[in-house]
Amino acid sequence: MRRISLPPGLETECFILDSGALAAVPGLCREFFPGRRPWIVADGNTWEAAGKGVFNSLRKAGLTPAEPYLFPASPPLHAENRHVDTLVAAMPPDAVPVAVGGGTVNDLVKRAAFVAGRRYLCVSTAASVDGFTSSGASLVKDGLKQTLPCPAPLALAADTDVLKAAPPEMAAAGYADLAAKIPAGADWLIVDALGLEPIRPEVWQMVQPELRDRLSEPADLEKIFLGLAATGYAMQLYRDSRPASGAEHLVSHVWEMEGIEASHGFKVGIGTLAVTAMMTEAFRLSAAELHRVASPPSGPEEREREIAALLSRGVYGDAAGIAMKKFLSGNELLERRSLIASKWEQMGERVLRQLIPFNEMKRQFQRAGCPVHPAEIGLARADFRDGFRRAQLIRKRYTVLDLAYEAGILELLLDRMEPYFKE
Repeated sequence: MRRISLPPGLETECFILDSGALAAVPGLCREFFPGRRPWIVADGNTWEAAGKGVFNSLRKAGLTPAEPYLFPASPPLHAENRHVDTLVAAMPPDAVPVAVGGGTVNDLVKRAAFVAGRRYLCVSTAASVDGFTSSGASLVKDGLKQTLPCPAPLALAADTDVLKAAPPEMAAAGYADLAAKIPAGADWLIVDALGLEPIRPEVWQMVQPELRDRLSEPADLEKIFLGLAATGYAMQLYRDSRPASGAEHLVSHVWEMEGIEASHGFKVGIGTLAVTAMMTEAFRLSAAELHRVASPPSGPEEREREIAALLSRGVYGDAAGIAMKKFLSGNELLERRSLIASKWEQMGERVLRQLIPFNEMKRQFQRAGCPVHPAEIGLARADFRDGFRRAQLIRKRYTVLDLAYEAGILELLLDRMEPYFKE
């Protein structure tokens, strides 16, 4: 079986990507979890796609797997932290958890294994997310979508035959998640220019240099999976999701908390297109124009009222507290606006070089089978616009949304973004 070469310093020690890789799972269990009983966790769909085959191969190899834990095939499983508690309670003593599934199953098992003080083995069934190789699990806890700490899998197996047999929309979601690394990289360029979070070159090099090539052919699932895996490596080394996630992911988290049922990748894809449009329009402004069009800043009391109105649905966790902690006013805001203006041209050049132009990205999404209009994922116009206002509130992470808000041009950019999505 083909073992993919891994960068040094990762939590993941083995990655097999090959046709027939399911047959390698017993050997991985013996090599990395000697003396432990494998315990498969899957849902009804991924059990049929791969779990049953893995279970039978483990039994034939004499490893006596524990009784599998299966989530129902329907309704769709959601990445909610309450399922972690269920898995921890059900986990057999001394078992090695084996996550067989997509991103949701993997994140639940990843976190449950950590809570139980164990490492785990991941068997991916779709090229759908970058979380297979990342540290941390993206779960809803206390009403807020957040990344909870836990190590990446000790070993990973992905059978290309299984990846190709997965529903096409899962591959499309993975393509959109990989494409999101373009604007996420642009966000990192912004904070690097402002001196807020310098780029680590060795982490940047893991994701960005090969990204355009990996996105060039949406049907090449091996390339897509390798790109998603590389992003996971970067998050492992950086100990944060900054290399993979920017404003496009924050708005996806908002829409998820609001109950939009589309896949993570599809929500991120709409966010990717919208943030591309927003960044393009932002840096069409010169530094001089930026000063002329900037709206007057809000004071603390006015901002508290604005935040309360934006978060009135009450499904955003402690977003109000987070938003006020990063709110700048008075001299602090004047200093930040001065810094933004002084770096504006430099930021613009770097960001526009980083971006794939909107129309080109849209064509690639259509080739991949990804939605390209908010209505395709069930988003009304008001929720589409307000999603970006709310996304600026829910995390400490600085993105183009914070840049636009602090510069006084967020509302202007929302107006200028909308024509990109006219029917």
